[in-house]
Amino acid sequence: MHLAGALGRAILLDLTIPDQVIPTLIITVLPPFAAGIFLAAPMAAIMSTINSQLLQSSATIIKDLYLNIAPEEIKKEKKLTWISSASTLILGALLLLAAWHPPQMIIWLNLLAFGGLQAVFLWPLILGLYWQRANRFGALSSMILGALSYTLLTAFDVKFLNFYPIVPALLLSLLAFLIGNVVGEKKSLSTSIKTS
Repeated sequence: MHLAGALGRAILLDLTIPDQVIPTLIITVLPPFAAGIFLAAPMAAIMSTINSQLLQSSATIIKDLYLNIAPEEIKKEKKLTWISSASTLILGALLLLAAWHPPQMIIWLNLLAFGGLQAVFLWPLILGLYWQRANRFGALSSMILGALSYTLLTAFDVKFLNFYPIVPALLLSLLAFLIGNVVGEKKSLSTSIKTS
């Protein structure tokens, strides 16, 4: 698949959108029946992924947000079903709007999404697992500053020493973790002194 994408430029000389190299190559090289099978497989995988992510997103909205705000609503199954269906419909409509004019290269969306995930979760995950003194203040400050710095650096196309925005965002996120950890230790120490 990767070689076909890279070497497809030799066959498809007039291709302007790089993301279309695989489907165009399949349609050009294979007979219609085989092309249909080869195009149906990734479409099925895409539909399955979108379906599961939509269901997971609506479940997150219900369980992690709505029921945390109003825990007494857990007994009202019809209302929860209605909210779940409505949130799935709204999220699906937002996905359709986003897909209406996709960027020419989907890889930029992937880089943006995975860069954001790294900036937010890398240090809380690693330091939370392997550093015994890590605390929630460090993790939260790391997540907040990582998300903000990566978003701003990417939105305004700021290059720090010509690095991609993830590098300075990760450094700022680590610094926020360390500072937040010190502040968290001082707060927990002062709280334990007050209680004793």
